[in-house]
Amino acid sequence: MRKLQVYALGSYFKLGSPNAGLNANPMRGLMYLVTNQRKEPIPSSVQHPLHPSKHMERLETPAAAYEYVAEIIAVNGRDIRASLNITKPNIALVPIPSSNIVRTNRTTDRWPSRDLAMGLERLGFGKVRQCVVYKDAMRPRFSYEEDPAHELAQNIVILGRPMPNEAVLYIDDLVLTGDRTVAIDHALGQPPGASLLTAVIGEEKQRLDAYKTRSIPMEYDPGSTPWKINLG
Repeated sequence: MRKLQVYALGSYFKLGSPNAGLNANPMRGLMYLVTNQRKEPIPSSVQHPLHPSKHMERLETPAAAYEYVAEIIAVNGRDIRASLNITKPNIALVPIPSSNIVRTNRTTDRWPSRDLAMGLERLGFGKVRQCVVYKDAMRPRFSYEEDPAHELAQNIVILGRPMPNEAVLYIDDLVLTGDRTVAIDHALGQPPGASLLTAVIGEEKQRLDAYKTRSIPMEYDPGSTPWKINLG
């Protein structure tokens, strides 16, 4: 089994979820901003306990949300590195492509994980490596019907690879099933020690504070079809 360590700043609970607990609304608002899927962003007030300001902040735009998340990660970089077992000094930030990202629009179209990775780079937490895009654009990921990993892998184009001296850290805005990360990890040859950092992870199995950080394993086995993925 291939294993990736996953770190998330909090959990996403759908509106009306019976398991939604403390801070579900502000974390949902942050998720809406970082995924950047709305034509007119909905402002959100957030007070994540790991943010250096320690105060409630009103985020008006996706750009403000990326900066907010990047600031949390940068100021807690040592602990996050330890949680993800990152020992190399240099980190390759590999953004997971949005469903619309192909070779021709990768610098111009909506790509939240790339923008989040760029925010991390500006704060000194790694170097952005746009290693993969899709051959053909796909349906939006947030439909909750994500294409399975073995099919996604067939639609991946490799543009480059991290440097040998870099720890590979996949960056995503929201993780629901893990299929996109698994497909890209497999396409890149399963880099040793690779891990995943995400702003929000889908979690509706238990009632918990949505601000609670999550450090969980993601395991997958491409030996049978469809690939078996265990998240957490």
